[in-house]
Amino acid sequence: MFSLYRITKAKRFCLQICARKRFTVALITLVVTLIILSRFFTPAKRQDDNSPDETISVLEKTIIPRQIARRGTEKLSGVEPLADSTSSKLRPSICPAVVLMNTSKVTTLGRYPKAKRFLSIGIASVARPAGTNYFLQTIQSLIDNTSDMDKKNTYIVIFLADIAESPKSTAKAELSRTFSKYIDDGLLTAIEAYPEFYPPLNNIKKKYGDSDTRRTWRSKENVDAAFVMCYCKDLSQYYIHLEDDMISSPSFFPKLENFIETQSVKPWLMIDAAIKCSKAKVFPTEHVENFASYIYVLYDESPIDWLMNGWRKLKGHGEIRSPSASLFQHIGDQSSLAEKGFSENLQREPFFDQYDQKYRGRNPPASVISSMSSNEGKPQDAYEKGSGYFWAINPRKDDYVLIKFNAPTVVRKVFIDTGSYHSRQDVLRSGDLEASFESTAGEVKPSNISNHCGEFKFLGAFNKGKVESSVGESRSVICLRITVLQNQREWLYIREIDVW
Repeated sequence: MFSLYRITKAKRFCLQICARKRFTVALITLVVTLIILSRFFTPAKRQDDNSPDETISVLEKTIIPRQIARRGTEKLSGVEPLADSTSSKLRPSICPAVVLMNTSKVTTLGRYPKAKRFLSIGIASVARPAGTNYFLQTIQSLIDNTSDMDKKNTYIVIFLADIAESPKSTAKAELSRTFSKYIDDGLLTAIEAYPEFYPPLNNIKKKYGDSDTRRTWRSKENVDAAFVMCYCKDLSQYYIHLEDDMISSPSFFPKLENFIETQSVKPWLMIDAAIKCSKAKVFPTEHVENFASYIYVLYDESPIDWLMNGWRKLKGHGEIRSPSASLFQHIGDQSSLAEKGFSENLQREPFFDQYDQKYRGRNPPASVISSMSSNEGKPQDAYEKGSGYFWAINPRKDDYVLIKFNAPTVVRKVFIDTGSYHSRQDVLRSGDLEASFESTAGEVKPSNISNHCGEFKFLGAFNKGKVESSVGESRSVICLRITVLQNQREWLYIREIDVW
């Protein structure tokens, strides 16, 4: 009896132990299963949830190395190796080493610059249909509008980006003939790329309804830009990426320098020295290599101006920074892509800083007053040296701005410009420019004219917010007057008054 009892008790104990073991095994199995399932069914992080740094990190660790491998870097002895992003602050780069850039294979006119300067200007140029070219005019404009002192602090790099040798040879001959002095002085350098730098340019994937020719053209434009940026990345403190059919504003160098100094929010990635497309963009050179890698990787995805805007937003700098008027104006009517034909005035900058008379303080001494109230600035600011302006509120018929010279002055020409990128609609819709003149012998001045200016004569009417008039009178001018001819809802931004 006792033995049966003990056997029964032992059996129960064994059953309990087995049950506990089965429970433990089942629990462990459940936990492991849940862990495995969590790996498979955890919701994926959306790409737009990534921070800019995380997204760039993905580019660095995966896309950029694959893209460079596609290019066949084993063929390029001069390509710098990728930096280890886990152990170095350096970004991976598609840029060739300086030792390669410094060879005659790349630097074909002039010499690779050695001393770092304030500004470098990179221009990629290709031949256009029917032999049209603008790059000589672009370079001449840069040279003419840069002082001798500022030339010593500037590099101009022209990238002859044609695949065929004939247009490159023609361009080099024209550059040597026209600008030999500036090539010898180290201001101007011409460069070429080697074929291995280019990824495939045929069979570009179809996007945006573009033709095969257009897709190849815009993809090559991105790679061209990347190459000239790679060349210029270490040459200067700031870099301008400039298209080859632009002219510059007089004194564009100090104007840009002053605008950079006024940037209160730092760091910044890009300044739009021209608003349209990719025509003139300014970068601090510490960002140039990164942007060059970005557009090289995405060369076949989008046009370069779209990539510029996308990169700016990706980096968290979506705000557009620009002077009140562009420092460069587009002059090219014939595109390098034949199917685009003539653009005429479609690509012109709406506001262009085309003179520097006021900026340099060359206007004759005068006092400036107005009947209009100010939102920002004073009437005198639109006339005095620098980048000042007068932003008036609620212009009404017969409102005026009066410029009274300190002494009667012989005036050859007057130019007045209104509106800006910061106030695009605030231009003078309807107005006249008038002048009063010193009396000739025997002429009686009217005594009832305010401000002792005398009788005003019409010089010119405002058209699209600006007026430019030559003064045919030989007599000295006492006063100039801007008169508002009708009420307007928009305010009035007088950006510049120039008097010669």
